[in-house]
Amino acid sequence: MSDRKIDELQKLYDNPKVGTLVQEICEYYATQDGYEDNSYRDEIEPHEIVESVYGLFCLQSREQILDEFAVVQKRYPALYESVRNLSSTLLINMDYHSLEEEYARKIADYAKDTSKEEVLSHTDSFSRSSKSLSEAVDRFYSWLHSRSR
Repeated sequence: MSDRKIDELQKLYDNPKVGTLVQEICEYYATQDGYEDNSYRDEIEPHEIVESVYGLFCLQSREQILDEFAVVQKRYPALYESVRNLSSTLLINMDYHSLEEEYARKIADYAKDTSKEEVLSHTDSFSRSSKSLSEAVDRFYSWLHSRSR
């Protein structure tokens, strides 16, 4: 990861206009850019699942997340380059239900004996009952790990 991205990431964490979920997403994608041999993928969830979980939870508060990505784009351009594709996907897909279905299907295919409907139901439930989307993502991963092992 470049020094500029590290510097921007440190500043991002001090910006009250950007929530913890977008901060986490920026860190994930910026860090991912720094691995040339994909060796990190052995240590975390498969990237398709991580990206689907992030996308699914971004859709829970789409307008807010897009506003936060706009702040990242304006103030932290090097970081924004790492999340540009996700931000663009959220912005251009006006029928976000089909996007939500796609993300949920990928997650359901990964988790043992889990349906797309269960994924969507837990996403909604955790989003509503958590203090933040970042907390909801953590709770979702706990549930997901209980299903996939």
